Amino acid sequence: WVHPPPMGEKTPPPPLLRHDLATNCDLAFVKGDANYRCLLGDLAWDMIDEFEDVEGAYFPCPVCALRTLKAEVGCEIEKGLVERANGLDEACSVNGRFGVVQFSMGAGGGVVVATD
Repeated sequence: WVHPPPMGEKTPPPPLLRHDLATNCDLAFVKGDANYRCLLGDLAWDMIDEFEDVEGAYFPCPVCALRTLKAEVGCEIEKGLVERANGLDEACSVNGRFGVVQFSMGAGGGVVVATD
């Protein structure tokens, strides 16, 4: 789970689990730095790449990622926010002072992102 490739390139969940998530889960949470990095395959994405494109609609239900920044891995964070955080703390992407909450509708499409 916590090793590359990114979620969008991983083998889909087993059919029974996928069906269970699709029919019984209103919202899946992915919490923590290691799990978030797994979503992104621990790869150096451009910060402006969209979360849903990176996540690859792996989840058949909406998904919310909660994470404090402890590694230089991220996506869909506005350039101005990255610059602002860097101005406040040069180690902002690795020391856990800042975090992100990102949301995707999963396989259903659509995305809403909150990073501030």
